[in-house]
Amino acid sequence: MKLTCNRDNLIEGLNIVQKAVPSKSTLSILEGILIEVGEEVKLTGNDNDFGIVYEVPGIIEEIGSIVVNSKTFGDIIRKLPDVYVTLETDNGGNMLFITSGKANYKIKTIAAENYPPVSFLDTTNSIELRADLLQSMIRETSFAASIEDKRIILQGVYMEQHENEMRCVAIDGYRLALKIANISNANEYGVIVPTKILNELVKSFKPTDEKIKFCVNENQIMFYTDSFRMVSKLYKGEYIDYRRMIPKDFKTSVTVDTKQLLNALERAALVINDEKRFPVTISFSGSDEITVAVTTEIGAVKEQISAQISGEEMTIGFSSKNFIEMLRVINDDKIVISLLSPLSPCIITGESDTSFTYLIMPIRTRS
Repeated sequence: MKLTCNRDNLIEGLNIVQKAVPSKSTLSILEGILIEVGEEVKLTGNDNDFGIVYEVPGIIEEIGSIVVNSKTFGDIIRKLPDVYVTLETDNGGNMLFITSGKANYKIKTIAAENYPPVSFLDTTNSIELRADLLQSMIRETSFAASIEDKRIILQGVYMEQHENEMRCVAIDGYRLALKIANISNANEYGVIVPTKILNELVKSFKPTDEKIKFCVNENQIMFYTDSFRMVSKLYKGEYIDYRRMIPKDFKTSVTVDTKQLLNALERAALVINDEKRFPVTISFSGSDEITVAVTTEIGAVKEQISAQISGEEMTIGFSSKNFIEMLRVINDDKIVISLLSPLSPCIITGESDTSFTYLIMPIRTRS
């Protein structure tokens, strides 16, 4: 095997496929990266639940395939002095020689025959999306997925489509995030995708990725572009009927500047040392102002923010963390907060962007 390629292109590929390489595995070969040189140069990372294949442009002189330790190989490539790098194996394929400028490395390899292949899905019924749209759908929902709930389905994002409407939903028991998009590909599916995989996918997008495709079957989902393929197992189980969780009737409606509320909550969080014991309270009273306040063992804060309020007055306690994480992903300048009672779920939507809906459960206050 012998090839020459651009170091920066190789680093870009390594940064992507290493997301699928476990730092420790009972199967030691999975701690390596598969390098395949045929008609193109392909890098593969795989932990048996999640696999990524990425193509790197290169000048190919001799075909072949090997596995190299991911960390060692990656650390070396990132430190090479020249913009070009040559990779070449010895006759037995047991050593890989890495040359760049006047730097020369030699590292041990593993036979590629024992590396578990990444199985690609049938792309006949693929869905195509703008990359930035899929990125926003993931970013605006994945933060609300659970990281510790024993129900594995809540550790993923539910992706569903009916005809031309696609939805992403995440729930952790205290909050719900829903994002809706109308797309050109009519399809029918409902799958639960591990949150980790979606977050890694977002990090793998390149500025040049205008479109991204994906396809699903009963057990897996595959995202792909011209240069990479990401395959993941799905979580199995019936997802929560999230539609029934979202109330339809409200007694109070509040329109407020998104950044002003976010900044006030971030300031309030500075004196909160226990979210469960000291929820932040938001008082909706009068017609033109809301009050954010909290008193804890280490301090207190109270701040008024301009708002448009209609309906009944009420004060509700919330986890500042849950509210802050939600506000950070909203791009709309103003949000609409809809309330039924101090103990009922709070619903947040955009004033102009109606594609997202957030639900936050209140926390009972001491008063």
